[in-house]
Amino acid sequence: MPPPPAASPEASPEARLDAEAMATCQRLAGLLFPWDITRALELALLKTFCLPSISGLLSSTGEFEQRPRKRYDDTGLMVAELLRHGPDSAVGSAVLARLNRIHGHYAISNDDFLYVLSSFVAEPIRWLQRYGWRPLSSGEQQCLFRFWLRVGERMGIRELPQSLEALLALNGAVEAQRFQAADSNQRVAEATLTMLVNDWPAPLRPSLRRLLQGLLEPETACSLSWRPAPGWLRQLLRAALRSRSALANGWQRLRPPRRTSFYSEAPTPSYGSSFRLEQLGPPAQLARLNSPRWSGRQRRIGLTGGIASGKSSVAALLADQGLPVLDADLFAREALAPGSAGARAVMARYGERVADPVSGQTDRSVVLNRAALGRIVFGDPAERRWLEALVHPIVRQCFTAELGRLSAAPVVVLVIPLLFETELESLCSEVWLVDCDADQQLQRLSGRDRLSETEARARIEAQWPLARKRPLADRLIDNRGAPDRLADQVATALSAAAAPPTGAAAAD
Repeated sequence: MPPPPAASPEASPEARLDAEAMATCQRLAGLLFPWDITRALELALLKTFCLPSISGLLSSTGEFEQRPRKRYDDTGLMVAELLRHGPDSAVGSAVLARLNRIHGHYAISNDDFLYVLSSFVAEPIRWLQRYGWRPLSSGEQQCLFRFWLRVGERMGIRELPQSLEALLALNGAVEAQRFQAADSNQRVAEATLTMLVNDWPAPLRPSLRRLLQGLLEPETACSLSWRPAPGWLRQLLRAALRSRSALANGWQRLRPPRRTSFYSEAPTPSYGSSFRLEQLGPPAQLARLNSPRWSGRQRRIGLTGGIASGKSSVAALLADQGLPVLDADLFAREALAPGSAGARAVMARYGERVADPVSGQTDRSVVLNRAALGRIVFGDPAERRWLEALVHPIVRQCFTAELGRLSAAPVVVLVIPLLFETELESLCSEVWLVDCDADQQLQRLSGRDRLSETEARARIEAQWPLARKRPLADRLIDNRGAPDRLADQVATALSAAAAPPTGAAAAD
């Protein structure tokens, strides 16, 4: 494998540091400590199961209990490809885009993302300190931190610690304060451990299970509902692993490796000698993950964001440029227009509660009280799902019809508030996200629609949070400032050539 490109002499100090971090991490994971770093990252993965918020989500998907080997291999392959090629390479960008799309399917908290990222730095440092033929130098530790910080930025993780010391402190605080026993912890950890030992002959499996459990500190083992290993076993393991590492280092000195040894360069049980990125991910998601974006000659800008984030303002600026704008909210209104089949279905379900008290009602002209309907569906998730199942297919049909009518237009804007939730990215060639702070959303929505704080929060929480959408967008339009700033960003984004989606948004 060729070495990563070095920064040019004219490169900025930041670019030089990134290039150094990439080269160092590639050497550590691929040449000097491939076995040790793979084991350290496996341990990091196991320790994430000590957080009930993580293990509960993993258990609910069934992936670790039904397909632990595929889930394990998928994670190992994507992490290895990031280390092998770097987050800014074409391969790394594709891996991050897929990770973001997989994660976007679930409600994962920013705090959980932060802990997982911190463990990818902390565990290799700890492992090599305990078991390696030498620990990582301070410079190597800084490079490891910078590499994963860059990955975290590309994943849209917020509040990233800006120093190695802060990241390690965060990791330690989470393990001290949030590790606790839960049934889901044990289920996911047991499924993973069983998968690992099943590669060995049956008579050896009980002893191997105990040895693997011996790598855990007592507090970690208790969080997984495992009996802590005695101190003598942990000391024996430390001595054995250090001896293994010393022997491996001695062999490397006699016969320096001629090629790298990343996890993704070796055969895996799930995929054999080779794999494709399109194979990675939960089977139930593969069709969506592999669904291509629109790739025709027409530029289709998918405009999305949270409720009251400013989509209408951006859409108006684009319309002022003469671009046709298709709005999902208008199509949804048409789906419930007076006399429509949708309006009659709503009346049949809710009756007079949603009848407009001002307009006269007839069987052929049903006028809905949209405010009353909103209070019902935003107060009850089951009712909201029923209404969405009624309206969303009609909205999709409207988009299909209008895009056919506008087939000759060079650029079309599709305003779709629930773009990611309804999996309509395939209609678009690129996705813009109108971004703002949660407090701004709440204030704007309360003032615009004259809602109480409780009502406004219910409507905001009915959609994916903006933090979950940011990593999935190709471009962020920041609507936290003045209107002229918004107009400048829209003009810049519109003039930019449409780039292939990478899953990592570019902030203006």
